[in-house]
Amino acid sequence: MKVADITASIVSASATIIAIVALGTGVYQAKLSRDQARASVWPYLIQGNSNNNGYAYIVQNVGLGPAVIRAFEVRVDGKPARTWREVADLMGITLSWKGKRSTTFRAGLVLPANAPLVELLELPDSGDAKLFKAHTEQIRARICFCSLYGDCWENRNDGYESEKVKACKDDEATRFIE
Repeated sequence: MKVADITASIVSASATIIAIVALGTGVYQAKLSRDQARASVWPYLIQGNSNNNGYAYIVQNVGLGPAVIRAFEVRVDGKPARTWREVADLMGITLSWKGKRSTTFRAGLVLPANAPLVELLELPDSGDAKLFKAHTEQIRARICFCSLYGDCWENRNDGYESEKVKACKDDEATRFIE
């Protein structure tokens, strides 16, 4: 074998190795770019009770991107409720509902990132608010939401963090409709 043939083989092998490394680097950069794009639109919902000037059940998106609501349900002692009146009935309390305000929150709604708090139920500082507050431990709410890329999470008012899910399940029989 001649020196020229050995040199050509070394150059050829080196070029192949460089091409493979470049291909691997390109694939890795594409993955990083995709992950960064997903993270840049990541929604993060919080929900809970607010006791400022009465009572309010609140939801807020404190994430980086909009949250597409896919399912929302409220249960009282494990039983589904479809309206706030049903919630009160299942808690075994009677309210006057004087001054009550509520916001419709259902599948298909888009909650923008860093939007103000959404008060799903607001009761003014009254006997109704005090009575409702005394029974909030009976309430379990579940919100399933997705990012613009279709990544989905489930948030429960009895948990600290949202849990990643493959897809949201919206059951018409348990869907909260108010």
